[in-house]
Amino acid sequence: MVDLTQIYCAGRIGQSGDWSFIVECVGSEGWALDPATSRGAEVLVFDPQPDNPPSFFRYLADGELQLHFELGFGYDPAGAQPDLLGADEEPAPAEEKRRVLKVIGEHFGLSLPREVIESGQLPAVVTRTSPPSSW
Repeated sequence: MVDLTQIYCAGRIGQSGDWSFIVECVGSEGWALDPATSRGAEVLVFDPQPDNPPSFFRYLADGELQLHFELGFGYDPAGAQPDLLGADEEPAPAEEKRRVLKVIGEHFGLSLPREVIESGQLPAVVTRTSPPSSW
């Protein structure tokens, strides 16, 4: 339970293999995350944007944007490794998110445990106390 007058966004944190993850509610600014945050680490951001397309994916590593693409407006990957996932065209809308999640999971060895996430048993953390500055 959170006081919505003081908390804007909360997330749940967990671990899957060698990856740590956070699943957030509204208010993510992953698309604007400074690549410098990835110095010495890898950062994956997938935001499905079900109510406000397009969905997007970003991969940051070594302080640089390695891969960024949006789904729903034509597949146009950018970054230092635009061909990293081997996709050469955007899949059909009904398949795109499922296919992208499968390819990302296979490439990076990441699998988010759906049952654990949905059960609400993961520790919660406050991720934002006010709307993003870009809104």
